[in-house]
Amino acid sequence: MSNRPSTERRQHQRFPLSTSVQFYHDPSQRDFPGRCANISAGGMLMYVPAATPLQPGHGIRLNLGSVNRPEFANLGDGTVYATVVRVDRKALLVAGSLAVGVRFAEA
Repeated sequence: MSNRPSTERRQHQRFPLSTSVQFYHDPSQRDFPGRCANISAGGMLMYVPAATPLQPGHGIRLNLGSVNRPEFANLGDGTVYATVVRVDRKALLVAGSLAVGVRFAEA
């Protein structure tokens, strides 16, 4: 076993944020609910119902609830375009929901 510290690959610091999320899933042309767990300048982690048909590469349009972090307050002002980068189905065993990582679209 190596004693080397793991290398952090994220470009942006993550902050905890618990708020409701509604998103439009482009491939299925349907709206789904979710719950934000953490957020950064580049994206966020959210939990969504198990039957949500998300896959990496899918485009979504997010509408966040109240964003109580001043550095991200502008994200609560309207639609945020994002791409699904990770779907963790193992989270179903612990959280009962899919953990989904999304990257915000470049402005």
